[in-house]
Amino acid sequence: MSSHLALRPVEAGDQTFLLALVESTREDLAILDHTVKSMLVRMQYEAQLTDYRRRFPGMEESIVLADGLAAGRLYVARGQDEIRLADISLLPGFRGQGIGYRLLARLQDASQRAGLPLRLHVLQDNPAGALYRRLGFQPAATDGLYIAMEWHPILLKE
Repeated sequence: MSSHLALRPVEAGDQTFLLALVESTREDLAILDHTVKSMLVRMQYEAQLTDYRRRFPGMEESIVLADGLAAGRLYVARGQDEIRLADISLLPGFRGQGIGYRLLARLQDASQRAGLPLRLHVLQDNPAGALYRRLGFQPAATDGLYIAMEWHPILLKE
């Protein structure tokens, strides 16, 4: 397990890393020619980022650093009525080490402090769904390929 996790804002020079990260999540493209695969990954990355920015203005776009190494991305939108995990992705070498768990626990702490639900969408067959359930996220709705999930802070009575 990585000992030190940090976040830093995405910078212009991160695009090569972010494209490689998206490509690492698309095993279905492995059979394609490198040029075609690169083109499809770039198109998907740009369309996804445009969609996130449209739906979540002011979204925090962060690079996840594990012991100083770029390990993934975390996109979070903080609204008046929710905290929205728009995207969390880790490179294969950083998966299964508790990094996602720790990042989600931090978001749950922020959700608890703000008294706001933490919401996300996950592909139905994504193994991360099991982690979300383990952390107490509840399915809210199913929308085609995706499951909307929510975690609600414990509201303490005074």
